[in-house]
Amino acid sequence: MGDEFVLDWGALVPLVVHSTKVKIIEAMQWINRPLSATELKHVFDETLSLSVVSYHLTTLQKWEVVDEQRSRQVRGSTEHFYFFTDAIRKEPLLRPG
Repeated sequence: MGDEFVLDWGALVPLVVHSTKVKIIEAMQWINRPLSATELKHVFDETLSLSVVSYHLTTLQKWEVVDEQRSRQVRGSTEHFYFFTDAIRKEPLLRPG
């Protein structure tokens, strides 16, 4: 103990944050509305399976990054739509002028 060090966040974050979660967050920010796992799968040109997108979306919900905004019945299943939690969203900065 007592040995101080500086944590290199730039080196750490890419190792612990999964690229699929980053893709989901970027897509949700770009599209700017609640999205389902099915919709996100289509956004990614179906390069990711529905189960992979669903898994990472559920993890983001557990981490309180997104929450369920609404749901609907689709062919005997329930489609859930998620968007950023209030804690994650910030109001845009207003520029003077």
